[in-house]
Amino acid sequence: MLQKQLTYTVLILLFIIGNIGCILNTIIFLRPCLNSSSSSRYFLASSFANGFILNVGLATHILDVGFSIHSHHSLTIICKLRNYLINISGFLSQTYLLLACIDRYLISLNKSRYRSINTKSMANRIISFTACFWFIILSHMLIYSSISLRLHICFFSSLSYTFLISLHNLILSGFILPTLMVLFGLLTLKNIQRIRRQARSCRRRQRRYHYLSLMLISNVFVSVIFTLIYTSGLSYISFFMLIRENVPSVKQKTQHRFISFIAIIFYYVPYSISFYVNILTSQRFRRELQKILHLKREI
Repeated sequence: MLQKQLTYTVLILLFIIGNIGCILNTIIFLRPCLNSSSSSRYFLASSFANGFILNVGLATHILDVGFSIHSHHSLTIICKLRNYLINISGFLSQTYLLLACIDRYLISLNKSRYRSINTKSMANRIISFTACFWFIILSHMLIYSSISLRLHICFFSSLSYTFLISLHNLILSGFILPTLMVLFGLLTLKNIQRIRRQARSCRRRQRRYHYLSLMLISNVFVSVIFTLIYTSGLSYISFFMLIRENVPSVKQKTQHRFISFIAIIFYYVPYSISFYVNILTSQRFRRELQKILHLKREI
């Protein structure tokens, strides 16, 4: 009963504000003043990945818990595709943010040898390559995703595979990718401060770097916090629930489902609030939003 109440309030709210945020993110990054940069392509790609997670992963979870439509818990093919596509989208979202951080760092170096990398055409090629990479690397999920006969949920068929996936997500998604994003974000800020001391004439561009870097770091911080909470819950399910040889009681099943449900809520939070983090941390984004909403006269 509590899970349904949380679904009708928290999850549906995340779904609504998340989709609104993804749409506005896309519109803002397509604005002429932002669309000219290569990093805008990575932000656009990340917004699309976030929207895909919300409309495939979160939507099916809302239907399952809130409206008793258990398609991915009853049909194996849907279970496999859902696990596969959600994991791909999650890694794509993080990877594109990392690429945006690297792109901003290379631009802040202000060296001619990197100009061929910081172009929209190169960004489009890197985005396509990244998508193909994760589609291939995570293809094993199509094999090992299945419906658990004991728990009657869509999960992984092998205990050893579940352990590896949990460890993989914890290390890669919870540590390596966020650490790299923070690293390149901080290096970018350091370069901006150095340039600011050398030439005041670049103040406008420095502010643009500053706002974008602050926005990136804020998104990384949000992603790290909620990803660690989610992976902790997933680790609990994997290490303490699935290793039990005896069939869990009804009470234990209820407890495990609730822990899994709470972990899933935290999983979807960063994908739902990315736009709002951008608005809160970037004055430039706020100005563009005001223009879109006709609250400020176009200059």
